[in-house]
Amino acid sequence: MNIALVTSSAFPGSDWSDRDTPVLRACLEEQGCTTQILAWDDSDGVDWTAFDVVAVQSPWSMWLKLAQFRDWVDSLHRQGVRLANPHAVIVSGMSKEYLPLVEQHGARTIPTTVVRPGERIGAVAAEALANAEREFGEAAVVVKPVSSGGTLGAARVTEEQDLADRLAAFAEADVTACVQPYVSTIDSLGESGIIMIDGEVSHAITKDAILAPGRVGTQFHPNARAGHVEHGDDLTDIHTAYDAYLKTVPVHPVSVRLDFLRHPVTGRLLLLEIESVAPVKFFHLHPEAAARYARSLIAVAARSDLIRS
Repeated sequence: MNIALVTSSAFPGSDWSDRDTPVLRACLEEQGCTTQILAWDDSDGVDWTAFDVVAVQSPWSMWLKLAQFRDWVDSLHRQGVRLANPHAVIVSGMSKEYLPLVEQHGARTIPTTVVRPGERIGAVAAEALANAEREFGEAAVVVKPVSSGGTLGAARVTEEQDLADRLAAFAEADVTACVQPYVSTIDSLGESGIIMIDGEVSHAITKDAILAPGRVGTQFHPNARAGHVEHGDDLTDIHTAYDAYLKTVPVHPVSVRLDFLRHPVTGRLLLLEIESVAPVKFFHLHPEAAARYARSLIAVAARSDLIRS
């Protein structure tokens, strides 16, 4: 098997790092595969059709050049290149506009308001802060581009005028934004990431809040550590969210990461987002999962009945 692992020519910030790909590459080569690590945005002359499967690992420069990345993904699709997560999954994951759709299909989510240029910003700002206070006990929200990764362009906001100003700035730049309540449990309990491989829960991680009050600067997945999956309500919430997500895409992914926060009153898991373009899987914390994912990639490459997408 000849497998491409896709990264970027440069990451958006100096603290961004890809710790998954070296671990995955070692697992693939131990299983007899040939691998190449290639930057999607520095790949002139690369014949992507020569690979049995292309796994998009860390294309994070995409958040700074979305149109170029979309063109690249579409080009691979037209050529019939087999992507680990199919084209439709990658494209849908490029915008958090999927979140209201997932909620409509039954998932418990952090309420997400999508704000497009030209919409009534003042009314949106007032309503978003009021709803956050009513539902989560604090008039605080996170505002960010609807297409973004990490905390690029994101801010925690508590004042209506500040929120309106930030939304206006996005609108002026012709950027669609989204607003979500800031759920305070992230400061004490962190954010839980559940990594799904082949439709099953593989492993879990926990990481600290990036936008916590008083925190200076940002980090890429700060203090990430191995987590665990509880039984009972947690497992129900995870599977409900994943099943709801599957209803929004026409094909199943090989792997996604579901990120959750806990409701401050009920304790139930609330879906914050779904990373499906290139989910960090934290293989350095769960090395056994890297071998599992490597086997999944090999299986995808070997399936002659799979329609390339």
